[in-house]
Amino acid sequence: MRVLVTGGGGYLGCWLVRGLIERGHTVRVFDRFCFGDQPAAQFTTLPRCEVVRGDIRRLQESPGLLDGVDAIAHLAGLTNDPSCDLDVDMTADVNVESTRELASKAVQNGVRRFLLASSCSVYGKGVFDFLDEQSRPNPMSTFSLSKLEAERAVLQMRNGSFEPIVARNATLFGWSPRMRFDVAVNHMVATAVQTNSIKVLGNGNQWRPFLHVRDAARAYVTLLEAPAETVQGEIFNVGSDDANTRIIDLAKLIAGRLGGVKIEIPKEDDDLRNYRVKFGKFCETFSFQRQWSIDEGIAEVHDFLRQEAIDPFREIYFNVQRMKQLLATPVDEGGEPIAARFISIAKPCLGPEEEQAVVDAIRSGWLTSGPHIQAFEEAFGRTVSAANTVAVNSCTAALHLCLAHLDVRPGDEVLTSPLTWASTGNTILRMGARVTFADVRPDTLNINPEVLEAAITPHTKVIMPVHLAGQPCELDAIYDVARRHGIPVVEDAAHALGASYKGVRIGSYGDFACFSFYAIKNITTMEGGTITVKDADAARHLRLLAANGMTATAWERYGRSAVASPAEVVEPGFKYLMSNVSAAMGIEQLKKFASFKASRRRLAQMYRSVLSDIDEITLPSIIPEADHAWHLFIVRLNLARLSKSRDEIIAGLRRENVGTSVNFYGLHLHRYYRETLGIRPEDLPEATAASNEVLSLPLHPQMSDKNVHEVVEALKKVLAHARR
Repeated sequence: MRVLVTGGGGYLGCWLVRGLIERGHTVRVFDRFCFGDQPAAQFTTLPRCEVVRGDIRRLQESPGLLDGVDAIAHLAGLTNDPSCDLDVDMTADVNVESTRELASKAVQNGVRRFLLASSCSVYGKGVFDFLDEQSRPNPMSTFSLSKLEAERAVLQMRNGSFEPIVARNATLFGWSPRMRFDVAVNHMVATAVQTNSIKVLGNGNQWRPFLHVRDAARAYVTLLEAPAETVQGEIFNVGSDDANTRIIDLAKLIAGRLGGVKIEIPKEDDDLRNYRVKFGKFCETFSFQRQWSIDEGIAEVHDFLRQEAIDPFREIYFNVQRMKQLLATPVDEGGEPIAARFISIAKPCLGPEEEQAVVDAIRSGWLTSGPHIQAFEEAFGRTVSAANTVAVNSCTAALHLCLAHLDVRPGDEVLTSPLTWASTGNTILRMGARVTFADVRPDTLNINPEVLEAAITPHTKVIMPVHLAGQPCELDAIYDVARRHGIPVVEDAAHALGASYKGVRIGSYGDFACFSFYAIKNITTMEGGTITVKDADAARHLRLLAANGMTATAWERYGRSAVASPAEVVEPGFKYLMSNVSAAMGIEQLKKFASFKASRRRLAQMYRSVLSDIDEITLPSIIPEADHAWHLFIVRLNLARLSKSRDEIIAGLRRENVGTSVNFYGLHLHRYYRETLGIRPEDLPEATAASNEVLSLPLHPQMSDKNVHEVVEALKKVLAHARR
């Protein structure tokens, strides 16, 4: 039989691998070996033993892992209370989700037998003197809860060709090639040797079952070899009835065995676990008898400590201490990611209200045109204090319509910021006009009014400032320049919903502002945008252009109150109107916008407070007269202090499970713009420098305080290992 042993380099795994090979089986060991390579080196001398290095959470990186496998002994995981208490999410990911994924892959690959290593600690605070497999679990810790959930996940997959088995281990003890001193017997022996004392928590009257690690390995071999009808879908307590011991009695046994050891019992009662377990089902089914007593295990560990002269309290012998060190080590160097679950850079915030609104709109039959569009326009206008609002299907469409309304033609120039999304430049170019860039301010990354006037030419038809990340541009200065030259301004406000300038909301300050409701914007309509317009005649013209230049929309032509008459094209236009379904979603989003805005502001303040003392980054500046919308939280790397590039820092953060983005890489540096416009990087020095130094950190209302802490710690960790 070919057996895959996950965690084969661990405390129990080392003995299980040897036991399987002695029985003639072929073994594939899957392990990170984060506690050292000594077990891996020993495996190379064993026959029929293959070693695959990998992380149980990243099975996709080992695509052939289950090839030819007949059975799996799944030992990999976080294996004690302190390790699991470090991070509940990490515990769930390692012990539950990874187990579920491995079992699912086993089913898909035709692996028949799946033996899950669980723990008698699932009984927690037992309500009876003796607990068997029929007793109701009462887990008292993150570790035991995760093991119970993993059991249930695996047992639910049982079918005619998949044989899950759960082994609830007693507390293990004894020597192993991957030694541990954080298990009760071993720890008490080590403490007694080092300090001549043993500390007993929880008054010591708690019961625990114990089993030597080599006896546990024999038991696992037995379960892997047993007939399917005996073990399929079964739970077995793995241990021996006569090794149930009270903690105080265990301490007395060790103290008596070693001599001269003092037992301390603190007054506090911080260990409520108490389980005395029956092992009759396993022992009677397989005629199993333990070969190692607790007393023999004590002697074995004591002899090991005398012969090796090691420090048993080094982090390599304690799972929780080792885990803490791994959390401080970059993933590329074998460490643990700071965040157990991936933290996305942005995420739409949707609930049942949006879902119901969309369903209702679909069921109404009005998918494209419809009554929700006008309602959304009115609600949005109130949100930004705009006189007129035209809802369209994207911010790109909004920009295009404004330029068309202003009669931008081939040969004209549109002056904008190089730090913007491709839509801004692409739209201008596709109209036959020329893009002209004015450099940005290094602190806000918005267009610099001081260089704006010098960039104007006789062909400049429109100025298009970009409120980058939700930070308003210096609008007074920009509009002063525009008025002197008689040039209209179209604000790219894709990021700026919720922002204000000198107490005036973006969307009501100037003549035109274009907003985006893309999936990850401050509100979403799936895809969508609006134009806010001061002049009513301009709004009517924009709406006409957005409706194919026709005098009536489908809702106006076919609605219940419509008067039958042919629609007439009065001007060539575009199919740019927002859909009724999108507007229905947007109405619900606007109801929540105040809370979204407050959440973004709070998260940004948290970032600013905890990142302000990091020399390797510069935080975004906020002009005094602005109220930032905080669509993005952009930081700037001080590369002179770092040995790695911005892109390498981003890659490091991604491996820490932190999503980031580059918002934005200057358009003048993209190949097409560089070649078409003939702009050199040094022509726009501030935008060029920023393009290679900025990165955006996760920011969206669904982030928790814990997520912010994880992002910050990941950034500090990656930067600490990249300092010059």
